[in-house]
Parts: sequence; C-alpha cells; structure tokens
Amino acid sequence: MRDSLVHVYMWWDAHVRLLAVKIPLPVVMLGILSVVPGLLLAAAPPDFLYHVVPTLTRAGCNAGVCHGTPSGKNGFRLSLRGFDPRQDFVALTREVDGRRINRLVPSRSLILQKATAEIPHQGGRRLRKGDTGYRILHDWIAAGAVENRSGRRRLKRLAIEPAASIVDAPGDHQTLRVIAHFDSGRPDDVTDRCRFSVTDAEVAELGTFGTVRKLKRGEVTVSAEYVGAMASATVLFREPVAEFSWPNPPTVHPIDARVFARLKSLQIEPSGLCDDATFVRRVYLDANGRLPTAVETRAFLANPATDKRRDLIDRLLNHSEFARWWAMKWTDRLGCNQRFVGKWGAVKFHSWIRHQMAVNTPHDDFVREILVASGPNYSNPPAGFWRRLRVGGISKMDPLLAAEEISQLFLGVRIQCARCHNHPGEHWTQDDYYGLAAFFPRLAFKEGPYVNHRYDKEDTVYAILSGEVTHPRSGTVSTPRFLGGVTPKIASGVDRRVAFADWATAAENPFFARAAVNRIWYQLLGRGIVEPVDDFRSSNPPSQPQLLEWLTREFVSSGFDRKHIIRLVLNSHTYQLGFQPTATADARYFSYYRPRLLQAEQLLDAISQASGVPEPFSGFPSGTRAIQLPDGERKHPFLEAFGRPARALACECERESTTTMAQALQLVGGKLVHQKLVHEQGLVAQLAASSLSPSRIVEELFLVTLCRPPSSAEQALLSSQLKVDVERRKLVVEDILWNLLNHREFLFQH
Repeated sequence: MRDSLVHVYMWWDAHVRLLAVKIPLPVVMLGILSVVPGLLLAAAPPDFLYHVVPTLTRAGCNAGVCHGTPSGKNGFRLSLRGFDPRQDFVALTREVDGRRINRLVPSRSLILQKATAEIPHQGGRRLRKGDTGYRILHDWIAAGAVENRSGRRRLKRLAIEPAASIVDAPGDHQTLRVIAHFDSGRPDDVTDRCRFSVTDAEVAELGTFGTVRKLKRGEVTVSAEYVGAMASATVLFREPVAEFSWPNPPTVHPIDARVFARLKSLQIEPSGLCDDATFVRRVYLDANGRLPTAVETRAFLANPATDKRRDLIDRLLNHSEFARWWAMKWTDRLGCNQRFVGKWGAVKFHSWIRHQMAVNTPHDDFVREILVASGPNYSNPPAGFWRRLRVGGISKMDPLLAAEEISQLFLGVRIQCARCHNHPGEHWTQDDYYGLAAFFPRLAFKEGPYVNHRYDKEDTVYAILSGEVTHPRSGTVSTPRFLGGVTPKIASGVDRRVAFADWATAAENPFFARAAVNRIWYQLLGRGIVEPVDDFRSSNPPSQPQLLEWLTREFVSSGFDRKHIIRLVLNSHTYQLGFQPTATADARYFSYYRPRLLQAEQLLDAISQASGVPEPFSGFPSGTRAIQLPDGERKHPFLEAFGRPARALACECERESTTTMAQALQLVGGKLVHQKLVHEQGLVAQLAASSLSPSRIVEELFLVTLCRPPSSAEQALLSSQLKVDVERRKLVVEDILWNLLNHREFLFQH
C-alpha cells in the first residue's frame, strides 16, 4: 500500500511540476486517495467466476454447439454457459496434465492460442490479442490461475441501464451498461463481460460492449447474461413514418387506454372497429366455439340498439355452450385422454371440468383442487390429472415431469432446460428445478379395478410418506423449494403438494395470475401478450407490459374470476378492431384482430351446422358437437388433419394451427364434406326443394357460413346460376355451399 502511494505521489508531483502549477499538499493527497482504489482494483488479478467464466460465455466457448455440448468438442468439455464453474476450472487447469494453460508464459497457453486462431481451431477465432476477453484470460493465467479470489462475495441481481430507451432518427444506436449488484454492496460494471442477444435481428444488431445498432424502425429487447443471471432492456428505434396517422380511438376502456398508448408511442396506427357482421361471427366463435345461426345473425344485424354488442357478450357468457367450449380448452391441457385417465375417467374428468366452467369456479380454487387431488379418479375426477405424470409404468410418480408440466401449465414457466443444466435463457438453475421437483415424489398409484382393458380402468392416487429427489450434480437430496428460492416448512407426514398448491395459487404469487390472464388473452386474440403463451422469461418480455400488469391486478382483485376477464376483453375496442391491418400495423402489439384458422373441432361443427347435417360420433347421442368429445384418444380423420391434439402435453403448441395439404384434401374432395352436401335431409336439399327465390337462397347460404349478407356483386352472380330447372337446382346449391365452405372467410376467424 505504501509503495503504491509513493508511486502515485511521484506521478502526481511530476505532472504538476511539468505544468508549473502549484497545488497545496492536502489537495494533492486528496487526489491521490481518490484514484488509489481504482488503481488497486485495476491491478487485482481477474476472478475465475466473475471474470473468466463470463469471458468464455461471451466468446461462445461454452455454447451448446461448441465445448458446452454434453460430450464437449475434441476432448474439451465445459459446462453449458458456465453453469458449473467448478467443472470448468478442473477442465481448464487439471485435465490433459494442465496443458491448456501455461503459467510461465501465459500467451503460449493452449486456450489462448486456440481462441486467437494462432493454431488450428475448428471454432475459428473467438478472441483477438489485446481485447478485453484476451486480457482477462491472460492475466488470470499469469496470476496463477486461481479458482476463487472473490471470497464470500455473491451476485444478487443484474440490471441494464437504461432499462427502456427511445432512439429517434437520425440516432441509430443505443449504448447500454450492465451493472452487477453484489451482497458486498459495491456494484460492478460488467458490460464487457456479458453475453448479449436481441429478440429481433431484423430491427437491430449488437455492436461491441453493449452497443445496439439500428437496422430499421421498431422495438427490440436486449438481454444480457452474466454468471447465470439475466437482465433485459427495451430499445425503440423511431423515425418519421409518412403512412402513420393517429386516429384518436376511444380510450375509455382500461384495456384500450393501455394498448393504444403503447401503439401511439410505437407509431403504429390501429385498424378501425369491425362491422357488426364480423363481430357477431367472431364473438360467437370466441365465447361459445360455434357460428351464430342465420336467425341469430339476422336478429343481431337488425338490432338498432347502441349497446347490442355488450348485451350479446353477456348472453353468450351465460349460455351453456360457454362451459362446453372453455372446458375443451382445459381438457386439452390437463390430459383428458383414456390412455392416461381411463376410458370412463376421460368422461368423468371432462364432465368435472365443464361443471367448473359452468359455475365459474374461481381459477385459484379450480387449480388448487387439481393440484391436491387424491383418491380414485373415477369418483374424484381431478385426481386423473396425476395419472399422466407417472413413471412409464404404473406405480410411482415422475416428479421431474410433474415439475415441468405444472410449472408450464399453471405458472407459465418452461423450466425443462434446468433438468440437465442451468437454464440458458433465464435465471433458473438446477437447484431451482430440483427444488420444485421435490414437492412431487411422494405420490403413488393403486391400479384397478379394470373394466375392459388397460385403458379402461380406475386408478387410486394417494400420498405416501417417503420419496425424495436427488440432485444429479451434487448427489444430495433436494429440499422442496418454491420458484424464487423460498423454502417452506412442511410438517412430517403432510402432503407436500398442499404447501405447493397454497403458494402457487396465492394472490401474491408472481407467476400464477399473470400466466392465467395471458392464456385467456391468447385464447381470445390468437396471440399471447407474452408469446409463446406459456414461456415467461426475462428474455421474452410482454409486448404490452402495462396491459399485462393491469389484467393481472384485475384478475386477483376479482377473486380470480375468469368470466370477468373474458367479459372485459370482449367488450374492449382492442378486441373489436377490424382484421385488415394498416400500413404501420404489427400483430405483436394487437393493432388489428389477427385472423386465424378455426380449430379442428370448431371447423367440423361449423361445417355440420352450415350443412344442416350433424356429425355422428359413435357412443354419443345425435347432435353431439365435436367440442364436447371428452377423450383425446378418439380417432377422426378430419379432426386429426386439422390439428386436434392428443392431450398428451401441457404445451399449447400441441394443437397444430398450420395449413397442410391433408386439410385441403379433406375440404376439396373429402368424403365428410361431400356426404353433408348431398345428404337428403341437409340444408342443400331443403333449400333446393323450397319455394324461396334465388336471392333468398343465396342470402341463406351466406348467413349460415360467412354470417353476413352477400354483396350485390355476389348476389347477382350466384342468383343467376340458380335460374335453372328443378333437377339442376340442387346441384347448383351444392356447388355454392361447397365454394362457401372452402372460402377463406369461412375457414378463418377474423
């Protein structure tokens, strides 16, 4: 310390004398004391955990495609993104007789020569001599390549400054600083040691040391990773847009106030309000899962009341079909399939879920009853949920699968990656993963009785007093721990699931309500505020953060009333926007209603309803709709072609929404559509045999399919085709209905 002060004083004195400036000694000493800590810090050798490991991560050395792969590359294996620094230290300093580092001549270290491509390296040049990463590795090796110089200092959190910024043209970049906050109280600027990523590479690219450079107008989220911690910031690049014109839409509704304020700041013009014909079709499909009948459409379009949309929404939410439609959504996710819950169990489970939707059971009570369910699953249907989560055989629970599916389904957190290593895109660690899994090993199953076969039997789910989860890296027994690090006190003999359910469904839980309202929004608008809908993480922020926050608070204050949230969304101007995008539109921010293909069950029901020919389902009474089918195992070529899920996964992605050739074949030349068109009691036969005028027939066909009257051009063209003799009239009606069933307006919800 004394030598350092002497050197600094000599430097100071020499420069002062050179400038011929006389400064009092106390001032000189004050200057010395102000710079000494920084000089001493700069002189300190790099720390392995907080300097070397982040440098390897930033350079991509421990990425999954390089040495971070489970088997490593060319005999050199690192932990993925540095999640196991102890293993990395051994790999660098002990393996292959320590040849990867050279303490006597650091620049001759294999790790540096490979990284700078001085010697052949399949991964190419990762570092350049003289840059920050190179100096860190070089100085660490020169200082003896010690594993731990940070003592007990622990990283508490990571933050990016500024957390949100707007760059207006002609500005074309934003510089970010990443600050690591430690328990020692002294923050550290770690920008040059972070691994950065952007959510949209078409909008911006990353420069050096936290610089984000604009490629085009738009918003990006920048994520920074440092020693397993994650932080994110948003950068909005704006420029004058000739096509942009703010229409001043109404903002009385709290949803609209937040959505439109964000759209305005992003310079995105929203579409106008949809017309009544579009709305009535849209809201019937979203609230009840079916098309309105021609009578219902005519009545709504003819109603002159200014509040008729609100009244229709109330009627639909109180209709029995609401429960059937929303029950289907939950049976998809909860594993209602005879392979898991038994043939009769699927019927029972579906019936129980439908009842919960019908009586509008609060969402927290609904989920809690599932999470703590025990007993025979035929007499206590929610116990069937656990049957999908057993270990391959029949007797025991798979606690790892339970942790993954429950976390994704009810908390919106995909924690699967942390099974083998710390999550590479979020701050979840293996400790978090196995702490969560430790809530679920003490569950067992008792088989029987059988009814007919292995998929037609009842199982009894019951809690047991033993069973633990072992951490694969440490080999120790994992203690039950909530996401976020809190370890509950659970009395001996008490079902651990009860403690988890109490925490998971609590009003103050940071995940539960947020995930639930995001899922409701997704089901009504086809895209989540966070997308994918069940993938909340700091590197995947909400497109409308203020909206998500408000909906979450509203959901909690309403007592977890799902109908209350659905009613709010359906009544908003945002939901009722037109489907035609403006010149500046962006679907991520809900500036227009995004068209989407009808779901498999909806489409089959719509074809059956429009043709007047119900689809028969063996074992169910005539008139049963596809959305009412309780068992995901039921085979049906049309439903399978259009992506009906098997109900084997918790992920919404299990339901396919893409268009395929198989779908086109079903619609254009499929047996199902053809039989409904030529059916003797179908709508085609009825209209062809009726005394209705050609224009009335055309109008009826449009109302039962597209839920709107035909335009004058459509009416003129099609009516002229119907001016034929009686024998040919039925064929023409068939052709018209076939064309309407294959029309984009019919196949898509818009």
